[in-house]
Amino acid sequence: MEKEYSVKNMHCAACKVNVETAAKKVNGVKSCEVNLMTNSARIIFDDNKVDQKELYQAIKNAGYELVDDFDEDAVFENKKDYKRLIKIIIGFILLIPLLFFGMGGMYPDIFPEIIKEPPFIISNVIQYVITIAIVIMFFDYYKNGLISIIKLSFNMDSLVFLGSFFSFIYSIYLTINVSINPSHYMFEHFHLYLDSAAMVLVVVALGKYIEDLSKNKAKSTIRALLALRPKTAHVLVNNEIVDTPTKLVKRNDVLVVKPGETIPCDGIVLIGKSSVDESIISGESLPIFKKEDDQVVGGSVNKEAPLKILVNKDKKDNVLNKIASLVSEASNMKTPLTQKVDKVSKVFVPLVMILATITFIIWITLGYTIGDENGILISSNHFLNGFDEAFTFGVGVLVISCPCALGLATPISLLVGSSVFSKNYVLVQKSEGIEKVKEIDCLVLDKTNTITEGELTVSYTSFKNELSEELKSRIYTAESYSEHPIAKAITNYLKTDNNELNSSFIMNETLPGAGIKATFKDEVLYITNLVYAKDIITIDEETQKEVEDRSYKGEIPIAVYNEKRDIYGFYYLKDKLKEESKTFIEEVKKRFKKIVLLTGDNANIASYIAKEVGIETVISEVKPTDKDKEIIKLQEEGYKVMMVGDGVNDSIALTRADVGVAVAKGSDIALASASFILMRSSLMDIFKILNISKRIRHNISFNLFWAFIYNIIFIPVAAGVFSYFGFILQPMYCSMLMALSSVTVCMNALTLFIKRN
Repeated sequence: MEKEYSVKNMHCAACKVNVETAAKKVNGVKSCEVNLMTNSARIIFDDNKVDQKELYQAIKNAGYELVDDFDEDAVFENKKDYKRLIKIIIGFILLIPLLFFGMGGMYPDIFPEIIKEPPFIISNVIQYVITIAIVIMFFDYYKNGLISIIKLSFNMDSLVFLGSFFSFIYSIYLTINVSINPSHYMFEHFHLYLDSAAMVLVVVALGKYIEDLSKNKAKSTIRALLALRPKTAHVLVNNEIVDTPTKLVKRNDVLVVKPGETIPCDGIVLIGKSSVDESIISGESLPIFKKEDDQVVGGSVNKEAPLKILVNKDKKDNVLNKIASLVSEASNMKTPLTQKVDKVSKVFVPLVMILATITFIIWITLGYTIGDENGILISSNHFLNGFDEAFTFGVGVLVISCPCALGLATPISLLVGSSVFSKNYVLVQKSEGIEKVKEIDCLVLDKTNTITEGELTVSYTSFKNELSEELKSRIYTAESYSEHPIAKAITNYLKTDNNELNSSFIMNETLPGAGIKATFKDEVLYITNLVYAKDIITIDEETQKEVEDRSYKGEIPIAVYNEKRDIYGFYYLKDKLKEESKTFIEEVKKRFKKIVLLTGDNANIASYIAKEVGIETVISEVKPTDKDKEIIKLQEEGYKVMMVGDGVNDSIALTRADVGVAVAKGSDIALASASFILMRSSLMDIFKILNISKRIRHNISFNLFWAFIYNIIFIPVAAGVFSYFGFILQPMYCSMLMALSSVTVCMNALTLFIKRN
């Protein structure tokens, strides 16, 4: 069983690893993937072995909360957390007097004597009152941090709690000690660490708020899509229309959609004919005509006439929800690099805690051995004594270290990048493809629906005599009763404004794999392919040559004759090339070593089509089930293969290829075998896959580089490695740098929204 849950109290990469580890320890859980961008967990488990209460408890023991109410709409909701913002603003307002009293004593004339006697009492009391107020306001960091340490489930809150708490405790120690032993302190003014204890909380809260704003911005494209659905649907209940919230509409409900209204859910037209604007899904600017039994997509707009629609999909399977789901899933790319980041994140917080302890021990030891009990840097006027010196560097390491930047580096770039893809009518279904695209050097193309339109049209007719209106009517009537693509092509060709069904028609008989046999009152009419026709009719040499010539050009001959073996003539049908196919192949040759046309059509048709568009390598007459074998052969030759094809017929080959690209028709997006889905069937969108993937990879690389370099450089700085040169970071400045690292990663990811040529 697979189920998706919301997860509360997650903040960083370490949280992600903690939840996944806790879930996997439960007997019967097969896998757990946590998405830090949507605060959700997708868990696959054996329903017979896993007790849900046990699963909830395991996550709770790790310091988090599993909630059985995951809602895709809620994930992309534009949340305005004004209470949180107001709390942060108040926090910064309180920091102003705290910093004033904490640092102002360095300037003796700034305060009146009354607040400094006996030593600094009133100013200290003010600092403690403000600090305690800020701690109460942001007490969640204390609570969550302490719980994470007790449960040995370390995360960012652990570091924030320890940095702030120890700064507060050390301030109390200093206050008591200077009151008892004022002669031990060489300065008239000494600095309490209350400003650091408070600033860590406020600055980290601000950083998290900006980070969440960035995540919210990253979800804006999908939020805009989901907002296209109306909030209310007209549901038909007992022949009465009942206005119902769209989110409550269920499968098999019948909806009424009036002209000008937006269709609430995916469904099938039961009654009515109208034009529907599906541009939000397919990018097609012209409205599409819809009639009975046609599929309609939620979010599209009914233009002309009322439609009665049967909802045929559950909410989660609707196109817009599927798009939202794919975008959120795409932020969880699993590559060797991201797996290494997860492993680093797992040990990052405990490693930082160990480094902070070692830093403290080294500095206090140096103070008593190399220097004196007052510390080796006491002469620099930075510290009161050796303990103060060691404490500053130890807390600085705790506060400046940032697991958030590591955890956000990849998923936020993927989330923004996936949104950029969707704005360009490309869906990312397997985000690993973004990484693999850079290795591709061989492009394999299916023919039908890929480089051709996938819709047969009559390209030429050859009849011995001019067709009479009666015979046209009979052919039209016979083919109108068939749903075959060939029948559709011929009826479209014959269709006129005043065309009506022939009154002498009696019945149709389908000839499997051949065509149809239509019975009229005075004649039996056959409309079949040439293979079947050859056993019934005789074809002269001239006609035979014409058939061969046109077959070589990719045209399909359809014979029209009667039971007396009288040949009326031939329709020649052709799958029309997409207008962009030739241009696409010309451009794609500049990027790939090898281009292959892989099709089930016969060799003549395949070769002609390939020659027409400029493809040199052709593999024809291949069954859909055998296409993957051809992909394997290419891979064995050393090629990295991108397969582009119809999402349904080519599913095996799409899965086998290093990167699969499915060409979809608007509503058909649930094509699980492909890495990417082209929603508007445009081959030129392949270049968007290449270009946007490259931008995403560069964005991720910068984020990871910044996250690692930030910690590699600033942790030693905070530990006092460069203090000999006078470069020292107080804990409050460390907290600012820690928040800045996460904000930098988020802001860089948002640059993907900037359009580039």
